[in-house]
Amino acid sequence: MFSTSLTFSVPAFKEKDRVVFIGDSITHGGRYHADVYLFYATRFPDQPFKSYNCGVAGDTAFGTNLRFVSDISTRRPNIAAIMLGMNDAISSNFEPSLPLLESIKGQANAHKAYTKAMDKLAASLTAINCDIIFIKPSIYDQTAKLDKTNLIGKNDQIGRFARFLNTLALKYESSIVDFYTPMGVINHTLQTSKPQATIISEDRVHPGIPGHLVMAYHFLKAQDMPQYVSAIRLDAQAIASGTGKIIEQLNCEIHADLTFSKDTINFTVTEQALPFPLSQAQMKALEWVPFQRELNRQVLAIDNLSPGDYTLTIDGIKVGEYTSERLKAGIDLSANKDTPQYKQALRVKAHQDKQLKATSMLRLIAHVRHTMLRNVDPLVSEKNHTELARTLNKSLEKHKGKPWYGYFKGQADRFIEAVPQETKFKEEEDFWMQEMWKENQPIPHYWQLEKIEK
Repeated sequence: MFSTSLTFSVPAFKEKDRVVFIGDSITHGGRYHADVYLFYATRFPDQPFKSYNCGVAGDTAFGTNLRFVSDISTRRPNIAAIMLGMNDAISSNFEPSLPLLESIKGQANAHKAYTKAMDKLAASLTAINCDIIFIKPSIYDQTAKLDKTNLIGKNDQIGRFARFLNTLALKYESSIVDFYTPMGVINHTLQTSKPQATIISEDRVHPGIPGHLVMAYHFLKAQDMPQYVSAIRLDAQAIASGTGKIIEQLNCEIHADLTFSKDTINFTVTEQALPFPLSQAQMKALEWVPFQRELNRQVLAIDNLSPGDYTLTIDGIKVGEYTSERLKAGIDLSANKDTPQYKQALRVKAHQDKQLKATSMLRLIAHVRHTMLRNVDPLVSEKNHTELARTLNKSLEKHKGKPWYGYFKGQADRFIEAVPQETKFKEEEDFWMQEMWKENQPIPHYWQLEKIEK
């Protein structure tokens, strides 16, 4: 585990917010923003809001300004989180064969273009009364020993972009979340013992699922999110004697049916939050950041139990066996997949997964419009599929022979099928977000802690 938290005060999202996450492929195809949204849906069930992915693969700050009206302001956001820079740090400026003076000139021009375009984007958001969260971008891994060609200097350029955001945040009285610094610290630490290790991926650019959870962790820490899902501490002797029952109840309400009889404690509790459900693919991130300890604790502690082993059931479901010593210290149930609370959180996530499927189709449509149909009026071309296909094929011809041609061709083919369903995808995206905020509502659960007779 690495101490990497470098955070700044960032206002928490609130009920009825409309948040857009603006970025390139790391936002388009990534999930740090989805993890942030799922955290809110499990932690604050009484504060529903909307969150939209506004990333486009391959985009830059300059390109984002070109799609501002069609793809960003149309979402009517009141908060925008912006992470751009990976493509603005133009890769060709760092090709090993490029003469040094050309490289230096190219980097200078790229920095000038980035700062100008980011300023314009911030001004456009301010003009529609949208608050801004600038995100210092995730790193380009230029230190790992990987097969992928290493563009030495690209990450340094991204670092210069990150430092510029300090100035921009002051100008627009905005907040900052820093991914660049902590991800660099983790990467450096990993590579001191394993040179081929990376927090990113084999392509040096795109963080994998663990990397995105690291990013979500730093975003949530910057917003000063609470550590506990819930916390309960009881005193067994006090319950038995009637002199006192509850020592602590945090973010939950223990009902009046709390009883103790024959080394068995029974009670009903309504917790005001659910644990964050972690996938197997995310577990690697727990070696890098203390997500569970600092953001996802669901604790039960019992003082003065008679020594021995105890079975804990919730709603009649056995969730574990624990010693009296462990129960006194406090057990953390947040990763216990047998609890009804965790299963409810998985149902919330299942709704989000359906929302993300609709979102992915909308991002596909936005990507093709932005990269291949930028100068074509969608209201005209998309009414005539034959004309639309002809226009796309003409645009694709410009990319023939390029490494990305196959990707663009696949995107164009899928676009032709998807665009007639755009309205349906938007409706599905909003519907499944709404369902998340229905599924996440607090439910009372009946807990029983019973001593195991030997």
